[in-house]
Amino acid sequence: MIQEYYRNYENHNQIISRYTHSKTPKKIIIILRISLTLLFFSNKPTFSIVNDAVEESKFLKKEKLVNAVLRNILRKKNEIEYGNIIYPNFKKILDKIFSSNPIREYIYSTLFTKPKNYQISLSDKKDAIYGRRVFILEKKVMKDCFVQDIGNFEVINSIHKFYKDKNLIDVCAAPGGKSILLQSLGFNITAIDKSQVQLKKLDENLSRLKIKINIQKVDFLNNKFNNKYNSILLDAPCSALGTFRRNPDVTVKIDKSMIKKHQKIQIEMIEKSLKILNIGGFLAYVVCSFHPFETINVIDKVIQKHKTIKIHNIKSDKMIKRQNGYFINPLKFKKLGGSDIFFVSILEKIK
Repeated sequence: MIQEYYRNYENHNQIISRYTHSKTPKKIIIILRISLTLLFFSNKPTFSIVNDAVEESKFLKKEKLVNAVLRNILRKKNEIEYGNIIYPNFKKILDKIFSSNPIREYIYSTLFTKPKNYQISLSDKKDAIYGRRVFILEKKVMKDCFVQDIGNFEVINSIHKFYKDKNLIDVCAAPGGKSILLQSLGFNITAIDKSQVQLKKLDENLSRLKIKINIQKVDFLNNKFNNKYNSILLDAPCSALGTFRRNPDVTVKIDKSMIKKHQKIQIEMIEKSLKILNIGGFLAYVVCSFHPFETINVIDKVIQKHKTIKIHNIKSDKMIKRQNGYFINPLKFKKLGGSDIFFVSILEKIK
C-alpha cells in the first residue's frame, strides 16, 4: 500500500483538489490520500476506510469535511481514471538527464508498474536472460545466485576490466551485491562498511552462497589507511533516486538540502579514495541516482580541483554518456523487465 500511495501521489492530489482548497490542513490532505489509496488499491471495506478517516480527522475538527469529500469521491468512483501523472520535481530532474522522448516516456511508465526482480548467477549459464549471468527472480533465489538489479549488474560487468589489479577495496560495500559479483569475476575483495546491520546482511549472503570475502567494519572517512590501492570501488551513499520503481517514495521526498549534504559526503569520499589510490590506479564512483548534484556535478567538482585525474570512456550500449560519466538506460532493458538507474564514472590517477 505504501508503494501505491507514492505511485499515485499526484493522481490523488488532483482528485482531492476538486473538493478542497489551499487552506485545507496538510494533515487532512494526507488522511485523504491514504484513504484514496485504500479505496482504490485494497480490499478493506469502504465503510471501514471512511470511518477510520473521519475518526482520524476529529483532532483537527475536520471530520465533516473528510466525510463529505470521501462520499463525493465514492459517488463518482467508477468515473475516475488514473493517469501516469509524475511528481513535477521528479520529472524536472529526470528530464535534465534523459533528453530522448522515448526514454523519458518509458521511464515515466515504469513508475506505475510493478518492477521485475532479478538474480545473478555466480557463474556463466547458457539459459541466462542477459550477460550469461542474469535471471528473473520469481519466488525463490536459486542456488548459487544472489539478488541484484540488472542495471547494477551492467555497471560492474562494464567496468571491471578497467581494474588491472584484482586486489580491490569496495567502499560502502554492504549488503554486498557488487562485491559478490566482482569476487565471482576473479577479484580478491576487501569489503568495508560502517553499518553493522548492512554488514550482517552481507555476511548472511556470503554464508548462503558458501563464499568468503574479507569483511571489515570501517568508517571510511574517519579511518586511517596504512596501505594504498590500485583498485577502488566507491558505491557512495545517495538519495537512491534511481530505485524509484521499487521505492516510489523517493519521487516525492526530494530534499535539496539533503541532496547537498549527500554531495558533500560523496566528494569527501572520492577525495579520500584518491589519497589512498596509487598512481595508475582506478577508482569507480557509483551511485543509484540520476540527480545531477549526486552524479555529474560531483565529478565536475572533483576534476576541477584535482588535475591529476583522467576520466575514462565506458563501452556499453546499455548506458548513456553525460559529460563525465554514464547513466544506465532502462529502455535498453525494456524487453527483460526494465532496470533501476545507476550512474558510474571511471577515474584514473595519472600522477
